[in-house]
Amino acid sequence: MNHIEIELRYELRAPEQLASFLAPFEKLHQTHDIDIYLDNPEAMLYQKGIFIRIRNNKKLDIKFNRATLENADLAIQDYCEEHSFALPLQEEDKDRLNLLLVSLDLKPVIVADLEHLKAVNNFADHYTVDKLRTSYKHKAFTLCVDEVTDLGTFLEIELMANSIDDLELVKLEMQQLIADLDVVPLRTGYCTLLMRKKHFECYLLGRFILEEDKALRSTDA
Repeated sequence: MNHIEIELRYELRAPEQLASFLAPFEKLHQTHDIDIYLDNPEAMLYQKGIFIRIRNNKKLDIKFNRATLENADLAIQDYCEEHSFALPLQEEDKDRLNLLLVSLDLKPVIVADLEHLKAVNNFADHYTVDKLRTSYKHKAFTLCVDEVTDLGTFLEIELMANSIDDLELVKLEMQQLIADLDVVPLRTGYCTLLMRKKHFECYLLGRFILEEDKALRSTDA
């Protein structure tokens, strides 16, 4: 399954506001997600801004923004491509998977097998994001409250779209929706924040580190 995922993510400075804010919305479900991110020993995917994860041992997700892959000067974008494959990998998905892998300068698979994919690309488990996600529905938006182990509580607003033609309008609607909350925009992902906390030197190699840390990377270089 392929989508354009438009999302804004925020750190909550006043979590006590959440209950009244979410009360009018439809509660969808609560999930405990264990996301294992793959990479090679040089953290090549992390450095490029490509995120390949295994979610709950049930699906393989490949997420990236092609514009930022092609232009290293672009900051993280508020949307990305998301390609999902059921696990175990299915033979009928192999061609679609290989087209995607080749487009990302990765090695294609001969057989539809996760361990084979990891072996030919020299991937191993790189880091894990453990989160409890409670999801709510408001019009076309999904609002997710994420309690991330070792990080804290965050709010994410998502819309799955077929294109980015209305990107700015969608982002404006999202921002208006949470205008009364005391939040701080989060300009990078949970996996990057965990790297920052636990493996700072490796974190500095990342494509989407925080603005205040970029001077450290330039100095080290």
